[in-house]
Amino acid sequence: MPNTTPKQHPVTPLAGLAYALPVVPVLILMSSNNVLSGIYAAHHGLALSAISMVMLIAGLFDAVTDPSIGYFSDRYHARTGSRRPFVVAGALLLIPCAWFLLNPGEDVTITYFLVWYLLFYLAVTLFQIPHLTWGGEISPISEEKSKVYAYRTYAAYAGMILFALVPFLPFYEGTKVTPETMRILVIVAAVLMLPTLAIMLRHAPTGLHHADQTRSPENPFRAIVALGHNKPALWYFMVAVLHALAGAFYIGLEFMVIESFLQQGHYYVHLLLLHLAAATLAVKPATQLILRLGKIRALMLAYAIGMLSSVLLLLALLNNSFSLSLLVLFNVVYAAASAMANVAFFSLLSDVSDYGTLKSGVDRSATYFSLSSLSQKTCTALGISATIALAGWFGFDPAASKQAAGVSVGLMVCMCVIPILFNFVAVLLIPKAAINAQRHHIIRRRLESRAARVRAVNAAG
Repeated sequence: MPNTTPKQHPVTPLAGLAYALPVVPVLILMSSNNVLSGIYAAHHGLALSAISMVMLIAGLFDAVTDPSIGYFSDRYHARTGSRRPFVVAGALLLIPCAWFLLNPGEDVTITYFLVWYLLFYLAVTLFQIPHLTWGGEISPISEEKSKVYAYRTYAAYAGMILFALVPFLPFYEGTKVTPETMRILVIVAAVLMLPTLAIMLRHAPTGLHHADQTRSPENPFRAIVALGHNKPALWYFMVAVLHALAGAFYIGLEFMVIESFLQQGHYYVHLLLLHLAAATLAVKPATQLILRLGKIRALMLAYAIGMLSSVLLLLALLNNSFSLSLLVLFNVVYAAASAMANVAFFSLLSDVSDYGTLKSGVDRSATYFSLSSLSQKTCTALGISATIALAGWFGFDPAASKQAAGVSVGLMVCMCVIPILFNFVAVLLIPKAAINAQRHHIIRRRLESRAARVRAVNAAG
């Protein structure tokens, strides 16, 4: 069997950009999750305990919606070879849901927050899972997949940068993120959504289509159970859970801590822009490093750098004259780790799902991505809920002008010590998901050989 080289399936810049562009407006809206808890607590009077309960319910809600969308996306793709209708529907539904979530008006209740938070993330899931899966299908080559997800990472950072730039508009006083900022974000995202979707539909390749090779009837339960026979996938999901929890313990308190504890709220968007600029600049060298080291070792390196950045954050939480400088350094180091992890993480999952397709005879790629999304969102929701509750137990109150004694230690535990422990275990487990480039080339050639036999049979029949 001839060895197909990556040059036979190159991803052109136009194809990569067209595929990635709708991520820009979607990430503008998704970035609001970093400050949503603080906005609803500080500006709409919701208690931290109530907000943490909403996050917990959202995690349980995702346990149903994510696998369902993954399953139906796979079944539709098996029949048509496309995932586009799911992507478009999710993107369009996201705008009205975002408007009501981010523009709640007066007298906000916890029920209102719960309903629109769930609908918002249902629309996100409808877009996100098929779109992420599609990225791994644009090219069958493992190395080319990393390039596709690099384009997607660029688009994600562009969306987050636009989110951070809105407070700098000339009709704002100051640069703090406020409810008015949220309203402008929805308008900007709505203006960008239709043209980016149009470019995607016109220029992004549909991607690979592996016909099912089994005659067994497919159903959601069978699809999920089948994933249990893919050992690299099981190790991958364990890593995903640990890393998501590590990030959630930091993200859940980031905005409130900078605003209320460190009294640096007027620098929040500056720090966010610095982080995003550093991460954007790091994408290209990170992708080159991934191609050189391989996805497994690159992901281990990214998580190790993330642990180093947590040490810098711990020092910043001492709340002294060096805290702002340490926050700057923390954001630069953390950005480099995030850029490498974002590219390697999804590219590796696409390789793992290809192994599952080869082993089972059924393409369940979106189901893999749905469980990855579920693990991340559920663990993020649980982690945010836990870190907010734990910080509250230590006495942290984002609405107070002065914090109680011992709050600093509690914040260090929540935002630094716990993430370091989670990421350390994740680094130890990453090598278990042992789908390297050489192994994936073998998987790909076997999948291509199987597809050629199916085409020959169909042509003869």
